[in-house]
Amino acid sequence: MALTTLFDVANGISTLILITILGHLPAPVSTWLASSVLVTAVAVLIFCALLLAVGMINTIMLIWFERKLLGRFMDRRGAMHVGFAGILQNFADGLKLFRKNTYQPEDADALGFFSGPTAYMVTSVILFGILPISSGWSDGVLPLSLLLALAVFSFAPLFIFISAWSSNNKYSLLGGMRSAAQMIAYEVPILLAVVAVVIVAGTFDLNTIVYEQQNYWYWGPLFVALIVFFAGMLAEMERIPFDLPEAEAELVEGWNTEYGGMLFAFLVVLLFLGGWTMPTYVPSALTTFPLAGIFWFILKTYLVFLVFVWIRASLPRVRTDQLLRVGWMRMIPLSLLSIVLAVALVLVKCLPVFGCVPTLGG
Repeated sequence: MALTTLFDVANGISTLILITILGHLPAPVSTWLASSVLVTAVAVLIFCALLLAVGMINTIMLIWFERKLLGRFMDRRGAMHVGFAGILQNFADGLKLFRKNTYQPEDADALGFFSGPTAYMVTSVILFGILPISSGWSDGVLPLSLLLALAVFSFAPLFIFISAWSSNNKYSLLGGMRSAAQMIAYEVPILLAVVAVVIVAGTFDLNTIVYEQQNYWYWGPLFVALIVFFAGMLAEMERIPFDLPEAEAELVEGWNTEYGGMLFAFLVVLLFLGGWTMPTYVPSALTTFPLAGIFWFILKTYLVFLVFVWIRASLPRVRTDQLLRVGWMRMIPLSLLSIVLAVALVLVKCLPVFGCVPTLGG
């Protein structure tokens, strides 16, 4: 069995488990268990478990990766005392957090106080299953997967405002309103930048968008859209220099974790960096080994995350008025410009920057 995707791994494990069980059961029962439907059902359960485990482990590795990178940017070593090179420091921090008591303000609305952050995290987990990491990553095809991902993302300001309002604290409410205003201001240019990608690719299907980048990645011809999207997602994730709602005083942000950062990095890789594919001139030995698609996708994602950390270590925090002014008065015009450039590329039916000859026509 060719192990080209994570679902293939799950299917192989499912088959192995059922074969092992069949040898100890009567013939009628073993015949029923051997059905492909049951094999697929068990594979889906195993795939979900692997997905959750990989996501959690990847989150821990990203936190360690960010700590070490920040240390190097600041001319120090970063976390290094717990485990090899400090890799177990995150487990120690997590154990400390789990030991802390849950606190609820006396006059807080219990339903909103606990359901708001939970709902935000649930949307992140849902998106982690929607966004394709490789061909055949999930069982089934979502023709409007990009549109669905953007729709789920749009609920984030609502859940943040509910979390802030339900705590019955005016400072939390002001902070939640500021965060919601920041996210709404940058959602508009992000959506317009995505429109440029959709115009060139001609589809909302993320798998098709990736396959359309087999010969060239969109970061070149749609560089303006990439810049707008990148700046917008930094504001959406509330990372430096746009970390105004929480600033440096808080150790753990209430509703935004590394899941949020990873999902936006996934979108950058899918929309502008060719997803799990590599250019045709790359030797086949580097693209055909087992789980090669997942390997290249994760590698690209870590490179995007490296730029996140680089920006965090390099730029100071901006003021709220500066942030909103950039969002409404700079990012939106640039995103509209990216749409115009995308339409021009479609009209000439080629991408001149990569050496093709323009052909005017309908």
